[in-house]
Amino acid sequence: MNKNLFKIMAILGYIIIVLLAFTIPKDPYIIIPSYSYMSFDKPLWLCIIIVGWFFYSIFLSEFYDFLND
Repeated sequence: MNKNLFKIMAILGYIIIVLLAFTIPKDPYIIIPSYSYMSFDKPLWLCIIIVGWFFYSIFLSEFYDFLND
């Protein structure tokens, strides 16, 4: 039961992060310049999604481990 609940929470959280990445900034299509030649210039919405998914995944996995101990 808990595993399925956390899968649903993960999917809903990812959808909310994607929606907020386009609605919170005034202009989500601003280009963030790269600081090295190895990467590429990224739009703001992509940076928000990547960082949001990373921290949300860490939070969700730590919370799941906390409840299962």
